[in-house]
Amino acid sequence: ANSEYQVKDKDGDVKPTEFNAVPALGLPGKHLDIELEDSDPRAVAYVAGSSPNAWGFLSDGTTVAERVSAADKRASDYDKQRRAHPLFANAALSLVSEIANRRLFSTVRERKQLTYDANFSLTGFERMKGGWFLVTVTASKEKAQAALDACKETLEALRTTNPISPDNLESAKRVVLNRHEGELRTSQYWSTMMSGIQEESVPLKGPLSVTDYHAVIESLTTRDLQLTLECMGLEEKELYTAIGRTVQTEGTVVDDIVRASPMAGMGRGGALMN
Repeated sequence: ANSEYQVKDKDGDVKPTEFNAVPALGLPGKHLDIELEDSDPRAVAYVAGSSPNAWGFLSDGTTVAERVSAADKRASDYDKQRRAHPLFANAALSLVSEIANRRLFSTVRERKQLTYDANFSLTGFERMKGGWFLVTVTASKEKAQAALDACKETLEALRTTNPISPDNLESAKRVVLNRHEGELRTSQYWSTMMSGIQEESVPLKGPLSVTDYHAVIESLTTRDLQLTLECMGLEEKELYTAIGRTVQTEGTVVDDIVRASPMAGMGRGGALMN
């Protein structure tokens, strides 16, 4: 993608770029239960698995674009051209992350009412091949296992029985593009985008990742995102899960008053009073 920045030897050949990979996760995945001392009864659950890095490199050295192209035997020449763009995987992962967050919110919080907050995130490494996704869900101690199971079910449904719809895609595009437009007004965002733009260890990050952002986001299809999901460790056997619960310290006085948990983002006086 950034051939003008690649180092060449005396014969004019491009030197291969070598960079480290995250450790491969052993299979099958494992579950961990943790107890921590705290005065308040509460719990948090995690679901994690393998994913590509921010630019689509997996820990084995393959890329999202390569895997998507190999899996889609009916791809047109236009599809192949789109997927060859250096920003393709980065843009696809941004949309997948947005859609996964919405699904978790609507399923785990709104429909099953097991939590106030469920979040899907990617590690987003740039200079290491591979990475991980992490789902974090807070819940009461009694509902922690049910919340964990609901998160796993949501991820499995997203991959199989309830795939990404055109409406999901269009909504995610609007959110991602609006966020991009808003953050372009900050120097921090520009610094992040420009950081490493000429580094060999980030071979797909270049000027096109800035100038073609809108075009690449708009060009993505539901099939692109569904095939991108297959590049992540979302199967049951690939998941690593954990639940952390608090245990009250000896001598803790328990209040008889039951206090409602505050909604995420709500401070004293409401959402606008911070």
